[in-house]
Amino acid sequence: MAESNDPGDIPIVPLIGVQKPAESLISPIDRRSDFYRHAALVVPHKPVPQPLMTLPNVLTFFRLLLVPVLLAVWELQHRYTPTLCAVIFIAASVTDYFDGYLARKLKIATVFGAFLDPVADKIMVATALVLLAVSPPPPWSPQFMTAPVVLIICREITMSALREWASAAGGGASKAVKVNTLGKWKTALQMVSMSVLLVVRQPLGDLLPERADSRWFLDLSLGAYVGLWGGTVLGIWSLAIYFANVWVHFIYPEAKKHQ
Repeated sequence: MAESNDPGDIPIVPLIGVQKPAESLISPIDRRSDFYRHAALVVPHKPVPQPLMTLPNVLTFFRLLLVPVLLAVWELQHRYTPTLCAVIFIAASVTDYFDGYLARKLKIATVFGAFLDPVADKIMVATALVLLAVSPPPPWSPQFMTAPVVLIICREITMSALREWASAAGGGASKAVKVNTLGKWKTALQMVSMSVLLVVRQPLGDLLPERADSRWFLDLSLGAYVGLWGGTVLGIWSLAIYFANVWVHFIYPEAKKHQ
């Protein structure tokens, strides 16, 4: 680790395989993001400018804008508020699919879009989860929603931190945290389950008066709750695999080199 005689400098705790000089306490660089993200990179040329308002990025911005809209509609206390909230969340989920698809299909993927897309996803999902925990559909109470909501949000925060570390560490670390099949199934199962839970908050009698006494929505609610737990288990399982990949393919070999 590099040392400095300047009292305004602090030693950096190095990432594995990354050695950098001291960083000033008054540095404008956020050491948790840009500084460490590029710590191991050497850019031999100026970065190529990329357009900001591409169609995929517009869809991602739209998904972010739907978050305050969802909150505002949730507080309206209108008769059809549950249905409107469900429609907003489903619309956001659809844009989540199409922004990535269009970026690949049209070959207009951008660095900013790659950064913003998962951020928008996590903000929308976390918002909907908290709202469902506060006011879940029957027959569930907030106590039943607390565990899966907390586990899903903690998993997403941990996964973001792991990818941040992998990006900064360089080498093979980023490859070890690429999205796997379990992660994709986790996302699909969670999105479908949350959409159904939002829909069944609306009393069936409001939508189909002739079936007001039906248990159809209660059965859907039960299935969606089980699906939410299934997505939670898949999320934790995939997180464990990501950590295992990082350990086996990066941390352990690097640690062996320094022994």
